[in-house]
Amino acid sequence: PVPSDIEISQSFVPDNVGEVAAAAGILPEEVDLYGSFKAKIKLSVLERLKDTNNGNYIVVTGINPTPLGEGKSTTTIGLCQAIGAHVGKKVFTCIRQPSQGPTFGIKGGAAGGGYSQVI
Repeated sequence: PVPSDIEISQSFVPDNVGEVAAAAGILPEEVDLYGSFKAKIKLSVLERLKDTNNGNYIVVTGINPTPLGEGKSTTTIGLCQAIGAHVGKKVFTCIRQPSQGPTFGIKGGAAGGGYSQVI
């Protein structure tokens, strides 16, 4: 059975966002902390990192998914996993649609058609 949202959220202790930023190479003065688990990254980080060879931003776009449902979100997740696990690079992924449950064979949650919990 699929655990409830509250069960999932209570089973994890999120990492401190300041520590996550430091691990990603973001300087303390480039992070505006909102408590321990939320932050905004200042745009000045883009200027500082613009000449680095390993700082890239990838946008995944598309019009229609394949007949099997492989579209932008599935491609984004696969790309993130490949770059992180197989290439060994630091990867951050932003997925804004909570509809991945059915794609990965998981029953939908309270958020809508899919099951979305990111910890």
